Amino acid sequence: MSKHWTERLFVDRPSIFRSRLEAQLEEAEGEVEGLTHILSEHGVADGGTVLDLACGIGRHSVAFAERGFSVVGVDISPDYIARAEALADERGVRGSVEFLVGDMRLVAEQLEEREGVFDASLSLFTSLGYWDEDADREILGQLSHLAAPDGVLVIDIANRDWILRNFQARDFGNVGDDLLQMMERRLDLEESRMHNVWRYYMSRGRDLEHMETFEMNHRVYSLHELKALVESSGWRYQTCYGGFGMEPFTMDSRRIVLVAKRL
Repeated sequence: MSKHWTERLFVDRPSIFRSRLEAQLEEAEGEVEGLTHILSEHGVADGGTVLDLACGIGRHSVAFAERGFSVVGVDISPDYIARAEALADERGVRGSVEFLVGDMRLVAEQLEEREGVFDASLSLFTSLGYWDEDADREILGQLSHLAAPDGVLVIDIANRDWILRNFQARDFGNVGDDLLQMMERRLDLEESRMHNVWRYYMSRGRDLEHMETFEMNHRVYSLHELKALVESSGWRYQTCYGGFGMEPFTMDSRRIVLVAKRL
């Protein structure tokens, strides 16, 4: 049986996507500044306990730890977790953040001794939708069991309505200094799944050397769909923002930043 694309991209060839995460490392500082205000607005005190699901290289986890929060970051990629631990060491917050290798679909099992502990659970950077809606519902249900009473959930995910209004079948861009990413997209309107082909090329002088091609697909959500999913998973919907600056959500918002509380 062939591996799921998440294993191929994040586990077997982690350096390819890691280049993008490294390039966005500085952005996490401003994002966490906004997220801290969102959490405060919804009752999470400074120094609370945060679960960062699909934490990648720890760019948000470490920034939260620097602000005094106690953080657990979980990611499927051993390579990303090793980088996250190194980043925490570099920033001097290793004692405030713990990183674990794990599949998000089994997060409650992995953290069973911490049920009811987390003041905030985060799913950032469009980390839902990798499998199907049932899997997402199960993941969110597990997060509700891990959440403290009145714990807060924040989901940051691409807005399907924005994608439809601004659809680009092809796109390309640089990742770091030498890596070029070329993207092809097809949106399945019946299943609301985005099918992607990502091709990576390394710059070699005036030439491009093909490095890797990944095919993947994931569920994309409109706000009303994500709201219904959250409310069927042990959470009570609170509000939605159009970004980490708590700007109002509109049909032109590129991101959905949804906030819910544990039932």
